[in-house]
Amino acid sequence: MVSVRFEEADITVKEGSNLLEALLDAGHDIPNSCRAGACQCCMLQATEGTPPADAQKGLKETQKQQGYFLACRCQPNTAMSVQRNAQVSSTEGILISKQQLTDSVLQLKLKADIDYLAGQYINLVRHDGLSRSYSIASVKSLDDHIELQLRIFKNGQFSQWALNEFVMGESIELQGPFGDCFYTKTDLNQPILMAGTGTGLAPLYGIVRDALQQGHTGPISLFAGAKNSAGLYLVEELKALSEHYENLSYYPVVLEETRSKPDSCEIGDLNAVVRNRVPNTKGYRAYFCGSEDRVKTLRKQTFLAGANMQDIYCDLFTPSS
Repeated sequence: MVSVRFEEADITVKEGSNLLEALLDAGHDIPNSCRAGACQCCMLQATEGTPPADAQKGLKETQKQQGYFLACRCQPNTAMSVQRNAQVSSTEGILISKQQLTDSVLQLKLKADIDYLAGQYINLVRHDGLSRSYSIASVKSLDDHIELQLRIFKNGQFSQWALNEFVMGESIELQGPFGDCFYTKTDLNQPILMAGTGTGLAPLYGIVRDALQQGHTGPISLFAGAKNSAGLYLVEELKALSEHYENLSYYPVVLEETRSKPDSCEIGDLNAVVRNRVPNTKGYRAYFCGSEDRVKTLRKQTFLAGANMQDIYCDLFTPSS
């Protein structure tokens, strides 16, 4: 028998049983369905101790790294402390820079003491409680600030406030970080595919710099899409990065052709351009960020082209109503 700490209670897992059964027997309401590790409804997170390897079978490397495991497959052999979800940490951020990158993209740089991985997201909570989630574009080992890239909505409560009223030196609450859309140093030679439209570039900008900084040597293809050239941003920065690193290929893509389109910019739908450029994704790791419909289509397209679903990481953006 092994004792597991869960929500201030000690749960005994009998030999031959698993943690899910022990938790249910103790009266804890744990979501579950297949009880065979397929549905992943019973996923928990270890805060102390190491989950058995079998309990993490089928999970992404980013999930394993954060201590997530499946209770139905967990037959612990050592003491553990577990929780339903990672506790929400909160800290103060100070605005140190604000710049409008395009008509629809606002860059914020905040000074804050939090541990994060490039590509994760945080919640910004205004003093009146209004909150929005934004992906992190900075890299902790490279930047001394947290960078966020906000899409500016014409009638957006938060984005309009950030654009017009949020001033230098003002504080704001940060919650997080959250999410598993980040780079892990598991296979330095694995080819990587990245794609996103609009501010879907924000987490990709952080992830690609993080991967290169950690010594990734496999080919990286980064596709950044916009309706027209006015919607593209960080073009020069990404061009410079691709010139410095031979294994990085940067593809700006616009749906509509304009006379001022950047050199080497491709015209067409982002999904079609990605499919034409990378028709076979077997062995690839992929990162897709942006609108829900776009990301889901890219994920399906990439899976059908050969990639393992466990190697596809997504960050879906859902505008607030």
